[in-house]
Parts: sequence; structure tokens; C-alpha cells
Amino acid sequence: MPTYFLFISIFITFIIPVASIQCWAFSQMDYEGKTHTVGKTAITCNGLYCLTLSEQASYFTVFNGTCPDPTVSITNCDTNGVSCQKEKLGDVDVKACCCNYDFCNLSGQSFTTFSAIYVFCMFFFLF
Repeated sequence: MPTYFLFISIFITFIIPVASIQCWAFSQMDYEGKTHTVGKTAITCNGLYCLTLSEQASYFTVFNGTCPDPTVSITNCDTNGVSCQKEKLGDVDVKACCCNYDFCNLSGQSFTTFSAIYVFCMFFFLF
């Protein structure tokens, strides 16, 4: 009986299409050793992805949580899938990370740690 529930859970999670996803909208800046955060609000994004966008220069790092923009190649999550894309604009390193489950776009180190834990748990429970 538990195998039946596992199959249904996997089916619902991965097979049934979703028209929108819940994401975080936020802005966080690390400057001169201090972190400044502007809001953290739940938003609904059309499509299947949330986006965490970071800009890093020698003297600051900015993280933004938002919906993907399909008109810009680095933030087109429909094309890029669940991954991170990097670009250099002048002396600023830009990184756009797409994820595909509710409230997955966290800021900074939290994003990397949470993603690793999520992947580990999914691997552990599926195999």
C-alpha cells in the first residue's frame, strides 16, 4: 500500500502540469560586511519556474528573487531549465538560477544549502 502512495505522489509532483508557481520576491544587498534586505513577499509567477538573480562585483553582492523573464536569455528558465547561467557584464558577475518548486528561490548561501538538501532528500526517498 505505501508503494501505491509513493507512485501517486511522484505522479502528482512531476507529471501533472502546473500553470503557476509560488516564488519569493526580495532584494538583498551585501555591502561593506553588512546585509541589507528589502522585503520578502510571496508572489505568483506564470509558468513552472522561480528565479534567483545575483550580481557580484568586488565591493558588493546583490540578490533578487523574482519571476523569470523569457525575453532575456540568461533568465529564460523555459530554455535553461533548472540550472544556473553566468554572464560577465563589465566588472560585474551575473548569475541567474532557475528552480521549479514553490518558494525555491532563496537568497545567497541559503539557496545553495537548501537546494543541496532538497536534492539529497529526493534521491534518498526515491531510491
